[in-house]
Amino acid sequence: MKEFKPREFDYQLINRKTVYQGKRLKVEELEYQNGEKKIYREHVIPGDAAVILPITKEGSIIMIQEPRTAIGKVVLGLPAGQLEQGEKEEQGAVRELEEETGYYAHQMKKIREIYSSAGYCSEKISIFLATDLEKTQRHLDETEDIQVVELPIQEVKELLEKNEISTASTTIALLYYFLYEQNN
Repeated sequence: MKEFKPREFDYQLINRKTVYQGKRLKVEELEYQNGEKKIYREHVIPGDAAVILPITKEGSIIMIQEPRTAIGKVVLGLPAGQLEQGEKEEQGAVRELEEETGYYAHQMKKIREIYSSAGYCSEKISIFLATDLEKTQRHLDETEDIQVVELPIQEVKELLEKNEISTASTTIALLYYFLYEQNN
């Protein structure tokens, strides 16, 4: 069997225009040249983010419930958030975990890096496993409406199986943990 070799990115950017600049993201229209072909794209540029999978000494997972207005639902997910300007991924993960849940992680291990929706969005999400947790104080942003939920691992597996957990980053973090990290 042949070894996989990734294709090189050979598009040349010929035009870029910002069509929207908000507080948290911008939208760009881009035109690329690929040989004889011109390619038009619209990109959402939100900045990078961290998702944190916090596991307690007792083997529970700290999760959050948060209303998500884009889909009109309250979702069960892992603590997460955008990195601040100049912030390193691990620093952002530690900060977001404490802000949203009131837990400080003495051990933080990066387990995965994903792109949320590479077809139109540049957001890179770093997934961290947080252990050796210490209960501290929450520091929610003024616009956050988050409820902290501590669930046994088996219950999280059941919720995942029943599609009660449906966001991409949380699903990937949990599946990766259950497949590769849990028994190591």
